[in-house]
This record gives sequence, structure tokens and C-alpha cells, in this order.
Amino acid sequence: MENKFISKFYEESLKIRLFEKKLLEFFSRGLIKGTTHTCLGQENNAVGVCAALNSSDIVLSNHRCHGHFLAHTKNFQGLLDEILGKESGVCKGVGGSQHLFYKKIFYSNGILGGNLPMSVGLAKAKKLKKNKNIVCIFLGDGSFGEGVLYESLNIISIYKLPILLVVEDNGIAQTTDTKKTISGSLLDKCKSFNIDVIKMKYPDANEIYKKTKKIVQKVKKNKPQVMIIESTRLGPHSKGDDTRSKKVLNNLNKIDPLKKLEKKIKDKKLKVSIEEKSKNFIENLFDKSLKNNSYKSNSIYKQEKTNLNTNLDYLESFKGKRFGELINHYFLNLAKQNKEILFFGEDIVDPYGGAFKITKNIQKKFPKQIFFTPISEATIVGMASGLAIEGYKPIVEIMFGDFLGLSFDQILNNLSKFYFMYAKEIELPLVIRTPMGAGRGYGPTHSQSIEKHFFGIIGLNIYALNPFFPIHKIYEKAFNSNTPSLVLENKLQYNFIISDKENSYFKNFKINNFENEFISTLSLTNFESDDCTIFCYGGTSEITLKAVHDLFIENETSCKVIILSKLDKINENFIKQQVSSKGPIFVIEEASKLFGFGSELGSIFNEDQELKKRKFMRISSKDEIIPSSPKLEKNSIISSDLIKNNISKLIDA
Repeated sequence: MENKFISKFYEESLKIRLFEKKLLEFFSRGLIKGTTHTCLGQENNAVGVCAALNSSDIVLSNHRCHGHFLAHTKNFQGLLDEILGKESGVCKGVGGSQHLFYKKIFYSNGILGGNLPMSVGLAKAKKLKKNKNIVCIFLGDGSFGEGVLYESLNIISIYKLPILLVVEDNGIAQTTDTKKTISGSLLDKCKSFNIDVIKMKYPDANEIYKKTKKIVQKVKKNKPQVMIIESTRLGPHSKGDDTRSKKVLNNLNKIDPLKKLEKKIKDKKLKVSIEEKSKNFIENLFDKSLKNNSYKSNSIYKQEKTNLNTNLDYLESFKGKRFGELINHYFLNLAKQNKEILFFGEDIVDPYGGAFKITKNIQKKFPKQIFFTPISEATIVGMASGLAIEGYKPIVEIMFGDFLGLSFDQILNNLSKFYFMYAKEIELPLVIRTPMGAGRGYGPTHSQSIEKHFFGIIGLNIYALNPFFPIHKIYEKAFNSNTPSLVLENKLQYNFIISDKENSYFKNFKINNFENEFISTLSLTNFESDDCTIFCYGGTSEITLKAVHDLFIENETSCKVIILSKLDKINENFIKQQVSSKGPIFVIEEASKLFGFGSELGSIFNEDQELKKRKFMRISSKDEIIPSSPKLEKNSIISSDLIKNNISKLIDA
């Protein structure tokens, strides 16, 4: 029986090697463009590990992913077509060599260690569903220089997740000896997180299979495992960047696991038969792909559209007074309505309920739907992607908007790209929500409005809450989206008294909500002959309306106010149609003016032949660090008086 496995493993490993050698040949001949990272010398790792997995287990990989993909999916044709840039590739040519997806059982990304948080989310989903499938992620030893790896190891251990981490330790990170870049022992680093670790030295596929088969049983019992495999990377990092000496490469070739496996096949005829069969298979595969340019989709997985109706009667049962309490009340109703809604964040469970109490009482009423996390913003954001792919609807709280910077890579290079990169075969109905803004004396690192740094990310929906636009419409849109959403809240606006809309000067404004466009328009003159147009969003909506009210009372200056609740993919035609028939145009934002939202709107108006004739002004906080001193902070950030004075000056000019 063992001989049967050995011959099978030899054939699979040999096919992968021949496939990748042919790839390098085609690159040298100019038949393939771009880049590729072969696993020459490491094929046995992929074959041995994947043979011990179920076909429905999930495998994740990195830039050196071909062997893992082929060992787990057997889809040689789909991979080659993808590398050739054909629509019949597994990601329709979008992913290329490094970014692969297949039937929700295989994912790879080009940033080393970057998809670890995703694997955490996938494993968490499997555990929540009590699904017996596990998650296996292949890592290079170089990933131990990445902070997100340690965040992920910590959460994997705390949550006791069904995940197997396979570390392919080939001793070299691109062209640098990892002994010079990674301090200490990889084994000890993993053990320090109370995770079981085994280490193997240049094993062949059969040896790896035997070990993996045993530890997979532990993983299925929610005991995460790490397997470190000392490996022989026989090829360059990519196509031709190998700086190692001939002596080093010769020594590695002597311990090549494929040769080790080959020697175990005693039947010479069988060995020759396997080699001829494998060679013919690869030759025919490449010939066929080069000759056939017709489209044929390899994808059989079709994602069902998320259908979440969040149009709740939450307002009828709301007895609170503040906007922050309304958000909390809405979340309680949302959790009650849908068990797939999950909340993650630092200190969000009871009795604390989050820094601004937005998740208060959720644990008390829905304990299975809310989870505390370590201080690991990057990983908890990345984890949400895996959960969303598996059908959950996670809401991740980042305690302060400033801390979004810690998760920027996960948003930019992972979550926002997955839907498009993986051929639109998955969906990510997830929300990252966070409080922005100054005014509380929290100082330079807890008071910023940094949303401008996220505006240009393709695939990221960005919403800004305000008391004048219904919350449920935003979450309904977010949870029916294919791509992730960032929801901005404002710290000061948490204290907005909801009843003020009916009982104070706010009641004097005529309001129109264009719910499909996520825009509210307000006017004190019923939109008749307003003297100027003001655009704002989020926390500036309240102070803008205060300034507009004062201008009307003091100077009889009427302003049309347009509040945007969605800040990405601006409908330019609709925006331009909302501008009043006369007067200047203003954009109000709490962030600094430099490269901000006002610059984007200004460009839109400047490109219009009529609107470019209008006076235009951006009103914002100063381009400086926000001080902690209340007096200095007040002079630094935007205010109602600043808005009013700037509008008066431009209108009177």
C-alpha cells in the first residue's frame, strides 16, 4: 500500500516540477509576461500535506502558490490559462500567477503572510458552524518578519481555531539568508503561543503525508497545529534573481526531496512510465493552451446574493435621546433579526460595551454574536473577510478612527481586492465601523479624521453616518454589497439629541432624503433661490446647519445644504444637479484641507463648463497636528463660527 502512495506522490510532485520548469522556459521565450514564483524543490511539501486533507478543506497560500494549488485542486488547465492571462483561467486572467481562487477551497495572495487574517476568519467560521473541515495555510519563513503573523498566531491560540499552519522554511527570503533577518527559532516563536509544533527536515511527500494525517485529527478537534518543513528552494525567487553560489545550489540538489522519493520506487519500469506519462501530460497541456484562445469558464461556484432586509421598526421602540444610543438600539435590533450578524472589536463586550458604548448590552442579549478581540486591528479587520466569505455578516469596531492606519494594508491589499481579484466568485458583506473626529481633547493620535486616506481605494464602500439620514439604509446597502464597507461615525455627534430635529431650530429646515443616492438636502427657504450651496458629511453636518441657521437669522443669507452619506463613487451628474442656481459653492470637512474630499468635489465642479464659473471654497480644519490642549484644539479644528465667517466673506466679496 505504501508503494502505491509513493508512486502516486512521485507522479504528482513530478508533474508540478515539470509544469514550473515549462513556465520558466515560456517566460524566457517571451510567451508569458509578468512574474512567477516557482516552488522547485518544494513540490513534495504541497503534495504530502494536501494528500492528508479532505477535498473540501480550505487551503491558503502566498506568492509561491502553484504547487499548493495543483496539489489541492488538480486544476492544471485552469492555472496555466490564468498565468497566460486568458479568460478561461481560474480568475479570468485578473489574478495571474500569484492571486488564485478555486471553488472556495483555495485562495492565494501575493503579499507574504498577508492572508493570515483571512485564514483566521475562515477557520472561525468553520468553528461557528461546527463544520469538520479545516483551514490549512502555507507560509514562508520570511513571513516571521511580519507583525500580522504574530497577531494571527495569538488569535488562533485564544480562539482555539481549526487551522494548520505549514511553514516552508527554505532559509532564504528573496535573496537574503533568513538567519540575517529573523531572530531566534521559528519553532520557539510558535510554541510561545501555546500552539503544538512539529518540525521536519527535508522530508519527502510520503513522510509529510504520514505526519500531516495525524495532526489533522487534532486540528479537527480545534487544536491548532504548526508544521515547520525545512525545504529546498532550488529555483530563483522569481524568474532570474538567484544570487546563491553554485556550491549552495549543488548541496541543495543533493537533498532534493523529489530525488529522495524517486529512489523509493524500486520498480524501474514503473518509474519510467510515470516520468513519460508526466512529461507527455505537461507537454500536451502547454500545447493545448497556447493553441486554444477560446473562452471557457472553469468556475462552477456561484455566490448567492446576500439578501438582508434591515428596514426595521427600530425607531418606534427607541426611547433614548442621543444619536449614539440610537446606533446601539439599531444594532440590538439587527442582531435580533439576523443571527449571521457578528460583532468583533476591542473591549466591546459587556459591561464596558465599547469606548463609546455603541455595543452595550449586545453580549447580555446576544452572547453568541459578539466577540472580544486582542489589540490587533490588522488581523480583526482581515478576519472579517474570511467570515464574510463563509456567509456571516461581521461588524468590526475600530476603537478610534486613528487606528485604522494599523489595518490599512488589510483593507488596501486584501479586502477591497478579493471580489474583483477572485473573478467575482465571492462576496464580502462586512462592515468596519469607527468613530472619527476631534473636540474631546484626546490629542494628536485619537482625534484625527483620516478618511481621506481611504477615499481612493477601489472596492471599498465608504459611508458617513449623520442624524438626518436613516441608519438602516446604510447597513442595508452595505450588507447587500459585494465589497467591504467602512462606516464613519463622529465622536461629538454621538451626543446629538435626536429630539432636536423636531424641537429646536433644526425643525425649520426643509429636508429631502434621496435614499438611492445617500444624499440629504436641507434648506430654510424650501430650496427657493438659495444664495449658495454647501456640501458636507458626517460630523460637520450639525455645525454646518448651525452656521446656516445663524446666517439666515443675522444676514438673511440662505444656503442649500447637501449632506453626503456615501463618500465613494460619487454620482457626478446627480451632485451637479443639486447645486443651487446661483452663488458660491462650499465644501465643509473636518479633516485637514490638504488632498481632501473638498479637492475631489472642486475638481468635479471645475470640469463642468458652467459650474467652473462659480466661486468655490473649501472650509476645513487646519493642516496641522491636533493638540490635546482644549484651547489649542479649538483653534485648530473646524467650527460653526469658522464656517459662518468664511461663507459671509465669500458671498460679500
